[in-house]
Amino acid sequence: MVSEEEMLSDSIWSLFRKFTFPAVAGILVAGVQTIIDGFFIGSGVGSQGLAGVTLAFPFVMFIVAVGMMIGIGSASLIALELGRSSRANAMKLMSNVFPIVFLAGLLITVCGLVLSGHFMGMFEASEQVRSMAIDYMNIIFLGSVFILLALTMDPLVRNDGFPLLAMKAMIIGVLLNIVLDYIFVMRMDLQLFGAALATVISFALSAVILTVHFFSSRTGLRVRLGTMAFNVREVLRIVKSGLPSFSMQFSVAILFMAHNFVILQYGDEGAVSAYGIIGYSFAVFYMLFEGIAVGVQPIVGYNYGAGRYDRVCATLKLAMASCVAIGSVAVIIVYLVPEAIAGIFNPDTEYILNTTVTGMQIIVLSLLVQGIVVVNATYYQSINRVNYALFIHLGKIFVFMLPLLFALPMFFGLRGIWFATPLADYLMFVIVMLMLYDELKILKGEKCRVP
Repeated sequence: MVSEEEMLSDSIWSLFRKFTFPAVAGILVAGVQTIIDGFFIGSGVGSQGLAGVTLAFPFVMFIVAVGMMIGIGSASLIALELGRSSRANAMKLMSNVFPIVFLAGLLITVCGLVLSGHFMGMFEASEQVRSMAIDYMNIIFLGSVFILLALTMDPLVRNDGFPLLAMKAMIIGVLLNIVLDYIFVMRMDLQLFGAALATVISFALSAVILTVHFFSSRTGLRVRLGTMAFNVREVLRIVKSGLPSFSMQFSVAILFMAHNFVILQYGDEGAVSAYGIIGYSFAVFYMLFEGIAVGVQPIVGYNYGAGRYDRVCATLKLAMASCVAIGSVAVIIVYLVPEAIAGIFNPDTEYILNTTVTGMQIIVLSLLVQGIVVVNATYYQSINRVNYALFIHLGKIFVFMLPLLFALPMFFGLRGIWFATPLADYLMFVIVMLMLYDELKILKGEKCRVP
């Protein structure tokens, strides 16, 4: 456990290791569950199965967005309150978390099951692919409360000073997912239904492990059934604080949906399968960026709340440098062995393999700057400058990405779809650098913050 004194006095590198490494591992493990589904679906079902799960993925990401909103939103506020030595306010926030999760889970389950068929009707895919996607979505919707609970508890357990517990809970979940995917998809031939069932059961186990922590005596934020509440004011604070996390994940859902729509206009189901493989291949790097950003969130929030702006500056610079290093490694790997990476997901035609490789070698260029954008958005969220964080997330998607996604294919076909991602990321990177220059001057005391 990391004490409150260590948060203010331990070296930034030491805190970075203690919080970021477990956070990265936890997010990787949680995200790997989706990649595992892709591997087993590609091997056990084929390209139509990959197309089906790619069509369903935006709706899964909506659930993830809600979970991250509640988890990161509450964790950010609690870290700030603890940094201000206000444990009573932190406990007031914590008492609202479980009711929000269960209410959100109920709403998502009901709405998802009723509307899943209508969702799939938006895409010009074959009946078989749509049917597979609906099978996958319905099971995910049924188990949405477990996914929400695991994603919410993960950052809260880390903020409570137990980053290793959060990591272990997610690792146990992913190991179970591997076993269940093999049984359900490869041995029992349950196809996408089985893959979704394995995912839900695995998240449920992680959720139970993390939830038990807050009912134990070792936590500093112990919850009892009698202390749970649904205070509208506190709930709105959590939602507002978590909106940047929601927008980041929900924008991924919007992007996947828009990509699926545009790809089916300028390509076919094989191109959708290729896009799914690209998404699975790069998911590891996206999760590394997110893990670093989430990992430094308690360090930034606590030290900012305590007025230690020099330590906030150092944390921010270390996080960005780490992201640049990871992005550079990604580019090298993709250009050296693209076929080997795509081959993990068993593309079953030469056309799908070639389409995947072409897309990967274009989109990977965005990873050089994408981590910096993610870290800065999370930084503003950590210090409760929610509007700035929202501007970064939503500006990238709605100002740059979507217009480019619909415009470029008109001139360049499928390649235009692939080029939209790096162009949008580099345009947002320029804006973030201008914002960062201003923010560093404020942290150094060279400029006053505008309210």
